[in-house]
Amino acid sequence: MHGRSKVSVIGVGNLGSCIAYELANRGLVDEIVLIDILRDLAEGNAADIGQAIAFRNNTKVYAGDYSNAGDSQIIIISAGKPRTPEIKTRLDLLEVNKKIIDDVARNVREIGGEPVIITLTNPVDIMNYLLWRSTGFPRERVIGSAGMLDSARFRHILSKRYNVPVLEVEAYVIGEHGERQVPVFSKVKIRNERVEFTASEKSEIMEELRQSALAVISKKGATVYAPANNTVNMVEAILMDEKKTYICSAILNGEYGLTGVSIGVPVILGRRGIKAIIEWELNEDEREAFYSGASNIRRSIESVCSTDH
Repeated sequence: MHGRSKVSVIGVGNLGSCIAYELANRGLVDEIVLIDILRDLAEGNAADIGQAIAFRNNTKVYAGDYSNAGDSQIIIISAGKPRTPEIKTRLDLLEVNKKIIDDVARNVREIGGEPVIITLTNPVDIMNYLLWRSTGFPRERVIGSAGMLDSARFRHILSKRYNVPVLEVEAYVIGEHGERQVPVFSKVKIRNERVEFTASEKSEIMEELRQSALAVISKKGATVYAPANNTVNMVEAILMDEKKTYICSAILNGEYGLTGVSIGVPVILGRRGIKAIIEWELNEDEREAFYSGASNIRRSIESVCSTDH
């Protein structure tokens, strides 16, 4: 990359600070700015991360505010109330996080430059759509991080179930980041071979997948490492202009016959964000679940947007 590379992280609680740590540890950028409404938290995390990497690389990590975020290639947004054990679905976070996201969008709009925005605030599909609408940025530069996390969970489940190393499992989850997520069974490969699943195997795996986030949350209070690492993989793909396939929540404009939603689909990620959206052939069950998730997202977007006025 030419010039200094810089990433800003907005919201540095459990998840945001873990993303910043992983970014710093990999030495992917020259500069990381931590922005949080709790300034002490941002300063404490900046010092902790700076000390963590002192023997590894020269990444500069510091607390700042929106005025420090100019020239960021990427702005990661993990501000908002996280999902906790008593919050049964991500949609329960909608109202509280919408207000936070509106405020973040207003500030980000004023930063200038042409950053790629990566959204993690839940419910991520809806928040990503609202950020896109509020910032007015081109849709290829506003991306929700969730599909790779769901896909990682799917791979982890299949790896244990079939007793094969996880890197020998190819499996993806598309659609809504929530109850209606779509594990694409028709594309699963283990050791490069296609796998056939019975109806009962599919439903067992789907149930385990649906429960996987809550299982972690109920035991340790939050999901942190998995969403953080999968997000930093996306950051790396963008900074390194990898042009590889990732599942991200993207704003659709006719792809899959949909507009006015952000939903998890396969995309090619590179320097400017989304280079292309890939339209996969889905079987009947997958299509049904995908479009059901899309309607659910659209309903939620309409419900929050109607309270704007």
